[in-house]
Amino acid sequence: MALTIYNTPNSYAPAYNQMIFTLSSTNVAQSNFRYIADIYVNGSSEYTRLEVGKNPTNGYGTFDVSGIIQNFLTRDADDNSTTFKQCGNSIASYNVQFGEQYGPSSGITNYTNLTSSSGYCFNGVFDANSFLDFSTNTYVLQNSSSQFLTDQPTFKTVTGEKLTLGFMSDAVNEGYNLEIVTYYDEGTVFNTVRVQNPYAALSNRADRSINVRVDYDWINSLVNADLSFGSTPIFVTNWEYYDVTIKNSAGTVVSETIRIYPGEICSKYNPIRFKFMNNYGKYDYYTFTGAKTKSTNIKRNTYKSNPNQWSGTNYNYSRTSRGLSQYETVLDDTITINSDWITEAESEWLEQLVTSPDVYIYEGANLVSVNITNANYETKYEASQQLFNLVISFTYSQNRKRQRR
Repeated sequence: MALTIYNTPNSYAPAYNQMIFTLSSTNVAQSNFRYIADIYVNGSSEYTRLEVGKNPTNGYGTFDVSGIIQNFLTRDADDNSTTFKQCGNSIASYNVQFGEQYGPSSGITNYTNLTSSSGYCFNGVFDANSFLDFSTNTYVLQNSSSQFLTDQPTFKTVTGEKLTLGFMSDAVNEGYNLEIVTYYDEGTVFNTVRVQNPYAALSNRADRSINVRVDYDWINSLVNADLSFGSTPIFVTNWEYYDVTIKNSAGTVVSETIRIYPGEICSKYNPIRFKFMNNYGKYDYYTFTGAKTKSTNIKRNTYKSNPNQWSGTNYNYSRTSRGLSQYETVLDDTITINSDWITEAESEWLEQLVTSPDVYIYEGANLVSVNITNANYETKYEASQQLFNLVISFTYSQNRKRQRR
């Protein structure tokens, strides 16, 4: 018997797009023939079995395993407490063992693990057309064109605000160092430092998906003991911007370069900073600085009772007696907030905020979960509108309550 795999997913595939395997067998003419796929995820000995019949035209079998693997991916939303953070919830490994079954109806036999295929998938999704051009090489560290896992068009860092970038590695010591180059005086280099990634050996699955913290506050807090190259001070007082990139153990650049500028918040309103899962399963940030309003939906649950009460031999009611009583009060707050002026590129990117399944705001240093309630999103274009901003509404994922009387 011979079972042949023709098509497999990319070696690092977005789990929320199709992950197609196609196979052929020399036994398709056997009675009651079916293809078998046993899907093992994250090294577990337990598996999920899928079975499909042969295509009536060519006899091939087709499996899409994405729906199974999605169940093993969640989120890594917690803020970094170190420069590099493993993101094991955002990446899964899998091994699919293929087999076949056939035989008379009185005794069908399973022939399992005749061939297999392994790979990784991440908690990402691409639009249907974009997925047709998807290539692992673009999103895994390899060269200076390899992308960090974000579509954010520009980066600014503000004192008191966190900022991280996500990347994936598929080779030992490929994501070896974070390099930071700081500039002043119209592009003059002030300092170059590196921070070594303790997970570059890829000793487990979580090492392959990393968040790296790159905000000014964090980088400026590093001391010489944190650096694998260079020394403090990392910034000069009048710094203009800094570049961050990933290098491998040979010193070769293996990622795109992200340039980060100093930002400031000039607003009479209290800003709200969002942290949200982007299309790659990593987290982007955006701060809304415009006017905000708050409305509260009040839900009251009541019951009706007899207001009369006994007092000695009297059975009557008083002015303070209740016939209708409130036993539960639930308050749902909706916050509507305006952004500052945004660009066309930012308008396109911020669709990912409005549609994100996992959104937080910062209240002090704490992350608080919220839900965006906008029912539609309009991408703004500079050709038709010279100035535009974004207005969103959100609710807290946990409502408020009042006490019983």
